[in-house]
Amino acid sequence: MRIGIDAHCIGQRKTGNETYTRSLVKHLGLLEPDGIDYVVYLTSEASRSGEVFDGPRSRAKLIRPESPFLRIPIGFALESRSEKLDLIHAQYFLPHHLRCRTVLTVHDVLYERYPEFFAKIDLYRNKIGVPWSCRRADHIITVSESSKRDLIEFYGLDPRRITVTYHGPDECYRPLDQVAAKEKLRKKYGLDGEFILYVGAIQPRKNVPRLLSAFAELKRKHRISQKLVIVGPKAWMATEAFAAAENLLAEGDVVVTGYVPREDLACFYNAATVFAYVSICEGFGLPVLEAFACGTPVITSLGSALEEIAGGAAILVDPLDVSAIASAIESLLTNSDLRARLRALGLARSSHFSCREMAVRTEAVYRTFMSS
Repeated sequence: MRIGIDAHCIGQRKTGNETYTRSLVKHLGLLEPDGIDYVVYLTSEASRSGEVFDGPRSRAKLIRPESPFLRIPIGFALESRSEKLDLIHAQYFLPHHLRCRTVLTVHDVLYERYPEFFAKIDLYRNKIGVPWSCRRADHIITVSESSKRDLIEFYGLDPRRITVTYHGPDECYRPLDQVAAKEKLRKKYGLDGEFILYVGAIQPRKNVPRLLSAFAELKRKHRISQKLVIVGPKAWMATEAFAAAENLLAEGDVVVTGYVPREDLACFYNAATVFAYVSICEGFGLPVLEAFACGTPVITSLGSALEEIAGGAAILVDPLDVSAIASAIESLLTNSDLRARLRALGLARSSHFSCREMAVRTEAVYRTFMSS
């Protein structure tokens, strides 16, 4: 059986979709060869740098045309024929005119429940393209029970057509020597002292303005010495996210790094005193799992998939309540016993998630089509 995987997002440095795809491709390639070969479709040679895409079970190939407006309706249709693919695995948008079976990963449909958090062009494209793709795919993979419920509610899908495969943390996310991690951040990023950490794209649903307001409240009321470090790329309405806090915080209180490689990100998690991820809605919430795997105490949000993934190993707060966010952070900063307890709970929780298990469950979906 020959399977094509649309991995065009690798190299974009934008979202968790890239992390998911990179991990899936890597760990599918590490499974025992058993009648399945993979063709991994990338859009640039640069995205192959430092990655393990070629091996006994898989090989990388550039997909042309590169533009999604041609790649989706034409490129994969041609590839499905020339490569004699038995199945294509895509994300969100299913290629057209295929002569093979199809599996579609839809991480979430948050744009249906929270349209105000999405740019109009993305909202329009998703509301048309994703349900069309879901109806035509042979099977759908999603990343949490929360997202599965949303797919059923909004698109009326048969639950038997949906399989949940949880993300796993990359191997680089593990407990490190904290002194060494802090020294690396000092040398490379000029970051000294204790800090509260946020990791993720800066966009409206990530709730960064309320996190900034909670941090400002702690600075004003409790005179905390810690900085707030925000790691991640600026996305839609990023400028507006900081506008509300500009007059509340002194220069240097907030450090924004932009994108950092995952090896450095592991140092940020390990060096942080607290990890605060109070997104309003998530289909999974991979940074919470990464922080758990590093042994970092976590504060995250009630509701959506975050509560499901946290599994009792984090402090849960109402993401719309600035005072609740501030109180949770303050309790962790001042209570070393609580930090130690959450560290142990987080490490135990992260052990239930595995990239290899994600690959095994995904390949099991593929195999249901091998004899059909």
